[in-house]
Amino acid sequence: MLNFLQANNIMDMSGLDEKFKSMIGEQLDIQHKLKPIDRRLGTLKKHIEQADIYFKYKGKKPLTEAEQILFTAAHDYLKGVMNGKTALPVKAWKAEYAKLTAERETLNRRYLALKGEVKEAEQIRKSVYSILRQEQREQQPRRAQDVER
Repeated sequence: MLNFLQANNIMDMSGLDEKFKSMIGEQLDIQHKLKPIDRRLGTLKKHIEQADIYFKYKGKKPLTEAEQILFTAAHDYLKGVMNGKTALPVKAWKAEYAKLTAERETLNRRYLALKGEVKEAEQIRKSVYSILRQEQREQQPRRAQDVER
């Protein structure tokens, strides 16, 4: 507990509350950054899978009925993706996929670390608030006795 407070230069309850809010805010920020990355990774994965199918069967003769269906579906999918362009940017898709995967992993590691820190901070907050409530209860009877005197 003391290590956390010292490491974060927390001197009072408002500092602890502020640190807690800041960590929660950072978690939310990471979640917002992960959403578009996950969407783009899904799109790129589909592009790459369809390109792999397309190239696997392109120029192969004869194709079985199942292979022809897969090839045609991949061809039609990629035709819609390419908007009239002819060269498939598979290398670029794979590079972007690798870059986004690395970024996602970095964000995910930070999120998981924060999750542990938030849990620790919440425990500390509960403990400190419990101590403060106990001190207030102990001081109240004294005040009542002082008033009676």
